[in-house]
Amino acid sequence: MHDIEVPVLVVGGGGCGLSASVFLSDAGVRHLLVERRESTSVLPRAHYLNQRTMEMFRQHGIADDVYRISAPLANMSEVVWRTSLAGDDPVDARELHRMDAFGGGSTAGPYAADSPGPSTNLPQHRLEPLLRRHAEERAPSSLLFHHVMEEFTQDADGVTARITDRSTGETKTVRARYLLGADGGRSVGAALGVPMDGAGGGFTILSVHFSADLSRWWSGDSVLMTHIISPEGEVSVVVAAGPDWGLASDEWALHFRMPPGADADLGPEAIATRVRELLKLPEDLSLRVHHVSEYRPEAVVARSFRSGRVFLAGDAAHRQPPANGGGLNTAIQDAHNIAWKLGAVLGGQADDALLDSYEAERLPVATRNVGWAMFSLRNYGVLFGSLGVQPGQPEATRASFCELLSDTPMGETRRAVVREVFGTQRIEYQAHDIELGHRYETGAVIPDGTPPPPRDAMGATYHPLTRPGHRLPHAWLRHGDTRVSTHDLVGNSGGFVLITGVLGESWAVAAKKAADTHGVALTVVPIGSRPDESGHWDAEGTWASVRQIDDGGAILVRPDNHVAWRGATASEHPDEDLDAVFRALLVRPVPAAEGSRADDRR
Repeated sequence: MHDIEVPVLVVGGGGCGLSASVFLSDAGVRHLLVERRESTSVLPRAHYLNQRTMEMFRQHGIADDVYRISAPLANMSEVVWRTSLAGDDPVDARELHRMDAFGGGSTAGPYAADSPGPSTNLPQHRLEPLLRRHAEERAPSSLLFHHVMEEFTQDADGVTARITDRSTGETKTVRARYLLGADGGRSVGAALGVPMDGAGGGFTILSVHFSADLSRWWSGDSVLMTHIISPEGEVSVVVAAGPDWGLASDEWALHFRMPPGADADLGPEAIATRVRELLKLPEDLSLRVHHVSEYRPEAVVARSFRSGRVFLAGDAAHRQPPANGGGLNTAIQDAHNIAWKLGAVLGGQADDALLDSYEAERLPVATRNVGWAMFSLRNYGVLFGSLGVQPGQPEATRASFCELLSDTPMGETRRAVVREVFGTQRIEYQAHDIELGHRYETGAVIPDGTPPPPRDAMGATYHPLTRPGHRLPHAWLRHGDTRVSTHDLVGNSGGFVLITGVLGESWAVAAKKAADTHGVALTVVPIGSRPDESGHWDAEGTWASVRQIDDGGAILVRPDNHVAWRGATASEHPDEDLDAVFRALLVRPVPAAEGSRADDRR
């Protein structure tokens, strides 16, 4: 006899676990979330929310609340590199480079065209309380903070876990059909014995969350981040943390590397002094330290994301350096992927084997994202080299900076070279394709034999297309007087959408039959080119340029807005085609008689 029985146990209440709770609730999956901390994070460490994540938040009714308190694009459209924020030396407070970023400035066009959800910036200590509120509204009494999972076992039918209330010491057993480990790698992955492949952990980063009025020295109202590369060779980065933004920002996060073997004084006075030293701020500036934390950057990916009835997500499955801001985004996207699949299996529409597609789809994406972040981080070595940073030689480094910033022909030449080199760091701040262009080549998709699009080696150019496995392209449509995105056609409750052309009446009949046969929610949406052709019409012509089907074709879109299957033209047997598609996607057996008819057709 167990104290609590629930379909899904989520371990971890950070950004990944809280997002999973929201997505599971919207998919109709009852669950329990346990988190060892008393509250959500007090640290502003993760902050960038890319377009794909904001699309998911938009789908689940979270985006408006995020945008209400996050940085407007106008206050996060640039990243700057400087020698310091302040200081009186001739080489202090000098700008080394400035880059458009995150969909601002020169990057605005493609970012706005390719997604209905602009990227934004909201530090972790502000995002997590918002996610917790949404999760608790959907699943009252299902989030247990200050509870720790002591241990778990699994068998063929489920998972049994022992949970302790850290306030009272009371212990209960939880029986769940599935467990989702979103605990940052603290317990679940280690208990499973899943190896983490990769590198990292060789040095320590200190993160300081502090308040100060930096408006006098900040790099501009449009700047979100300022990298400091000092003439003495010290490196740090300071990020605006709100609650207001741009020059009005009051809170900041400063990240800097600890020297090897150093024994740092983490007291507030010592840390405040160190912040002033790194940024060369005046001693009389009022500065209040809120929190100090340390971590060791890693670039590792779990060898497996599934072990029996246990799944790993977020930092439990992959950990990457902060470059590209992909860690939290990848974690939230993991949760989005697994949630609808758990809903389909627990709802009886799909076989348990559908859950194998979680690893097949997400592990390659995590591997790509972790590798790209590590590459972006290592590219800073090229930047430092162009500046003349010589580790362990502060005098030589300072001399190099003096020459670089001098009003001489060599200074001019060196600055031209530095501009070229700094331009390569667009792999971090203009990685549009890395953020939107991931695709699932295997998993819950039906390939159609078409080749993938060309890849931009610098990760910037995204190619929208409806090839199975890819994210559904965004296009603005008209529905009556309302402007809606193609992404809005898929709701938040785990249903599929079949997008057809105006000659797709036979697909509508077939879809009704498939929905009844497989017990799935399936909405048919014909899209026309004129308002009198269908309920939704392509008023701006964007859908016509990306749909890749004719007026008789159809595109099946999964609950997570990835394309599951497409038929480029009309079918002679649309009901049989859709039946076969859903049997393959949901891993349902084909009855013998139907299998024979399919064989005859081939």
